[in-house]
Amino acid sequence: MLRVLFTILFSALCLSAADASGKWSGSFTPTAESGTEPLFMIFQQDKNSLAGSGGPNESRQHPFKDGKVDGDRLKFEVPAGDGVFVFDLVMKEDEITGDLQFKREGETRTAKVSLKRVAS
Repeated sequence: MLRVLFTILFSALCLSAADASGKWSGSFTPTAESGTEPLFMIFQQDKNSLAGSGGPNESRQHPFKDGKVDGDRLKFEVPAGDGVFVFDLVMKEDEITGDLQFKREGETRTAKVSLKRVAS
């Protein structure tokens, strides 16, 4: 019985998501282009809800909407003029990687994202 209880407790601890709150710095690499672009994100996580902003650096930020956390996955959108950046990311400890899509007027461009937590 103790073994079953320990297994359940251990499984619950493994499933609990890490907190993404804080500052993250890195870049995104467009799929059809060479080179990378800087990316700086600021997250505020409250359970399964994610708020914050993103941009090329800490001083140029744009708020995002529809932020959700599901386990280690972070999903949100950053409106940009007549288009929208759609993020689908995975957090592992102090690193976030994943996919970015820019959607505008029936056109979609893709990129890979790589971020690391900024030490406070």
